[in-house]
Amino acid sequence: MSAEPNLFNLTMPVPMVFPNVFVARQFKKNGKPTGEPKFDAAFVFEPDSEDLKAMKALAIKAAKAKWPARDIAADLKANNFTFPFSDGTKKADKRKNLGKEDGEYQRGKVVITGRSKFRPALAILENGNCVDLTEETQIAAHKSKFYSGVECLAQFNFQAFEGGNGPDGVNVYLNMVLSTNRGKKIAGTSGGASAAATFSGYVGKASGEDPTGGEDEGSDDPNAGLEGLI
Repeated sequence: MSAEPNLFNLTMPVPMVFPNVFVARQFKKNGKPTGEPKFDAAFVFEPDSEDLKAMKALAIKAAKAKWPARDIAADLKANNFTFPFSDGTKKADKRKNLGKEDGEYQRGKVVITGRSKFRPALAILENGNCVDLTEETQIAAHKSKFYSGVECLAQFNFQAFEGGNGPDGVNVYLNMVLSTNRGKKIAGTSGGASAAATFSGYVGKASGEDPTGGEDEGSDDPNAGLEGLI
């Protein structure tokens, strides 16, 4: 990973799904564990999200910094380059084609999966205050607040990488997760700056209302808005 971080802090909570933020696990390929154990979680965005728009710009910035003369747009269209933004509708259709209906929550959305070989910093929003979970006993006591579907804030680090045997692209690393302990549960499998400082702008105006304001339908193209940025 590059020494130069491209950090982004979410400004509004979004659903976190299938969180694996307590114990690192290996990725399963054809049902068999493979690769280095990592922590990971997926986050579901509305296509017109301002945070999503800013993250796409940051991903492009990371790519251009590594390959200044490269035609990223052409490589992306030719499937020779990857960005970490997944089409939720395509993911839902894939699950449906397998005879499973558990992917409908992502239809019409954009999904980002953040991973890290180090456990992300964890925090909770409690009584209007941000509480950093710095001790193992604290983490164990609040595990139930990091369920699939919980509304979360997160900090991501976008980094360009060379694909080796596959296409080059941009990865997103998961640095930090702040659970609001709100949001509809979704069935399925499951040191640095403090979260209180990182997400102070949101915490200061948090209320008892749903911070996402409901779900609006939109484009299912995860790369919508990249035009003119690449």
